[in-house]
Amino acid sequence: MKQGEIGPHFGGPRRGETRADAGSARRGRTEIVGTLAAALAVTALIAGAPYPDKPPPGHTGGFGEPTCLDCHFGGELNEPGGGVSLTGVPESYAPGERYRITVVLTRDGLRGGGFQLAARFAAGELAGAQAGTLTPVDDRAAVDEDRTAGVQYAQHTLAGLGPVASDTVRWLLEWTAPEEGGDVVFHVAANAVDLDESPFGDWIYTTSSRSRASTAQ
Repeated sequence: MKQGEIGPHFGGPRRGETRADAGSARRGRTEIVGTLAAALAVTALIAGAPYPDKPPPGHTGGFGEPTCLDCHFGGELNEPGGGVSLTGVPESYAPGERYRITVVLTRDGLRGGGFQLAARFAAGELAGAQAGTLTPVDDRAAVDEDRTAGVQYAQHTLAGLGPVASDTVRWLLEWTAPEEGGDVVFHVAANAVDLDESPFGDWIYTTSSRSRASTAQ
C-alpha cells in the first residue's frame, strides 16, 4: 500500500483512493442531490400554481364554457363571502363607441385574484361570436384571441394578481362596440386565491351583463 492510501472499510475510501479523492466524490454526490432536490421543488411549485399569468381560453362560464372551477378548488361556485361585478357596461351601446369596463373581485381575506372575460353577441345568427374589440388599459390585464373560435379573452397578468385594496382585486379594460350585430353579453369568471401555491382554497365567482344594440343601428 502506497503512502497516503488507506485500506477499504465501511464509509471510507475504496482501495486505491486517497482521502482527498473520497472527499471530492462525496461533495460531487451532495451537489447532484441538491440540484435534483431544487429542480423537484421548482416543478412542484409550478404544478401547484396553475395559470398564474393567464388562464386557458374558454373559461368564462358563458355559452356552455366551463369556469375556473376546472382547475381551482375551495368551494361551490359563487359561494357567499365574495363576488365579482362588472361596471361600465352600457345599457345601450353606440356603434364604434369606446367604453371603460371594470372587473371587481372581492372576497374576505383574499390575497390575490384572476379573471377571464369575453364580449359576444347574445342571440341570433351571431350568438357566441366576438362582439367589438377588447383592449387592456394597463399591465394588470391582457387580451388574447382564441383563433379557433375567433373570440377574444381578456384576463389577468402576473402584474395583475395582487389586491388594489383590502379584500379587493380590480382590472380595467376598454371595449370598442361593434358597428352592427345586435345585443352583446359580457361573461366573466374570477378566482379569489389564497396564494398558497396550490389549486385548493380558492373561490370562483361568475357574473354577466348585457348591453342592448342602439336603435340607431
